[in-house]
Amino acid sequence: MLGPLQVIQNGVPLNQPPSRKVRALLGYLAMAPRPVSREKLCDLLWDVADDPRSELRWCLSKLRALLDRPTANRIVADRYEVWIDSGSLDVDAQLVARRAQKTLTDSSPGELRSLLELFRGDFLEGLSVDGAPSFENWLAGQRHRFSQMRQQLLERLSSVLPPESDDRIEFLRECMEVAPFDEAVHLELVRSLLRRGLYEEAQRQINASVTRFRIEGIDSGSLKEAFAAARRVMSKPDVVSLVDTPRLDAISNSPATNARGPALLLLPFTAAPECKADANSITSDIIFGFSKLRSFSVIAQGTALSLRSLTPGTAAALVNAQYVSSGHLRRDGKGYVVSVELIDPKTDRIFWVDEFRCNAEESFAAPPLLAARIIAGLDAEIHVIERNRALLVPPASLDAWQAYHRGLASMSRFTSDSNREAQSFFKKAIAIDPTFSRSYAGLSFTHFHNAFHLNVRESEREIALAFEAGGEAVLADPSDPAAHCALGRAQWLAYAHDDAIRDLNQSVRLSPNYAFAHYSLAFVQAQTGDPRNAIDAADIAARLSPFDPMMFGTHRVRTFALLRLGKVEEAARCAKFVGQSAGDHVHAHAVSALTLAAAGRLDEARAERRRISDLRPDYSFRQFKEVLHMLDDLTDIYKKAARLLEIPE
Repeated sequence: MLGPLQVIQNGVPLNQPPSRKVRALLGYLAMAPRPVSREKLCDLLWDVADDPRSELRWCLSKLRALLDRPTANRIVADRYEVWIDSGSLDVDAQLVARRAQKTLTDSSPGELRSLLELFRGDFLEGLSVDGAPSFENWLAGQRHRFSQMRQQLLERLSSVLPPESDDRIEFLRECMEVAPFDEAVHLELVRSLLRRGLYEEAQRQINASVTRFRIEGIDSGSLKEAFAAARRVMSKPDVVSLVDTPRLDAISNSPATNARGPALLLLPFTAAPECKADANSITSDIIFGFSKLRSFSVIAQGTALSLRSLTPGTAAALVNAQYVSSGHLRRDGKGYVVSVELIDPKTDRIFWVDEFRCNAEESFAAPPLLAARIIAGLDAEIHVIERNRALLVPPASLDAWQAYHRGLASMSRFTSDSNREAQSFFKKAIAIDPTFSRSYAGLSFTHFHNAFHLNVRESEREIALAFEAGGEAVLADPSDPAAHCALGRAQWLAYAHDDAIRDLNQSVRLSPNYAFAHYSLAFVQAQTGDPRNAIDAADIAARLSPFDPMMFGTHRVRTFALLRLGKVEEAARCAKFVGQSAGDHVHAHAVSALTLAAAGRLDEARAERRRISDLRPDYSFRQFKEVLHMLDDLTDIYKKAARLLEIPE
């Protein structure tokens, strides 16, 4: 069935009935997991018929003549249902469907090849039935399904074969025919040709790829940029051009070659008629919010609206979007529920799906609340995907966006070695694209972390570097909330608390959906400002990013604020969470230990004290007090707790 339909007995193809409906019936029954009712088969193949049940009986008689044998009746039917007894049949499509997932995750090249050899073309290639729209819809779905399987198997096989092998190049060419507009396949084929030193062949392939995209009306700009990057990294010096278009040469010599991350196409959310206005409002709020967040591109609402009738893959290709998101809004009592999914438009696979609820009494309050949560969820998920993809790219081949994400991945481990590694990645991103503000913000945070935790002896120098990088971030993009957040945190390190709050408030104003800015504002307020404002800001941060890897910091903020408000038991409960999720962050464990001790929970506090000793044997209360700019009320509480735990002053 993976190609033109064939029925083979003992290695010999059998003559098939000329009727398309007979062959269509055979294909459908061969794929059916259970018996199919006669009524459904009639509806499937006879949109308009004088006597569909009579025609069905005639088709079954032809199938019996084809498949039944004196010792085996493979076509089985009763008054209500029809099925094929497949115990004595081998169906290639069923075999692929059963084995594909396991083969993709745990397989040898031989196993992958054996499955790929079953593909002779499209599913039931060449077969169609006039006047049977239900069957045609089913057939289109099966063709898409098996085309995706074939592409995944080819991609997997090409990834496990040696990079320079002839077989790999041939399988990439086959993959390109299955997925003719998958940019990654075109690029990997060119890279493989360049690795082999086949520069002229690579040039022909690039020209053919660009032409193919242009003929179909698909923007090939990002593909050209990727080819240019591959040329710079892998081509021999005397190769002047691999593409016969002047635009690519101009791009390849431009510092802006490296894209500032992916683009998201947010398709208009669907809804029941009574929720339609709210669905439109949520869609608009999400696009507006992403634009203010400035972490990656989002396609404008008018363009997205014009693409809503297209499939995600087609729509994404037209606007060069790497991600597509859609959702559905429904009422749930007095509130709303939005189901959201994030799709890979090249494969139609779902990256992520979630459901967001809002119990707002007033309908006008629901759209902005739901939009904020959806923005945070999509933003976090896309950054995780981009980070994981960047981790697979060799360091020498990273662009600015990928280097930035490698820096984020290293920075989040909170060790001296990983922090140095993060700095090298952020500096690489800045060297590639000096106008990319997020890289400066990331670099500023590494110096903040050194001054705060990892390199306290050099704190003055680290504070100056954090402040410098934060200022560069703001100069690069004054509207980037991450830039103002970095500068505000550096201001706090330098004891410029009012300036810190000003910059952090500016970050929140620029993007109310930027969870880290709310957390940073809570961090400053909890120690040197208003503790109630700190709790409010921490609540917003937690609501926007409930699975944030920095969640221990949010619990720490609550601990400080609650302790300052005299709510010692509540503070201790938060402190317990801090210790459980702080990793190797010694000051966070100190917050946990000292707060638990202040609440009289000495056994738990001493367990945290042992963790501190393991991380830093010479840890003292002075170190704790120097990095945390606490007011006297908090300092006095923690000083008494330190004595209980025998932490030296």
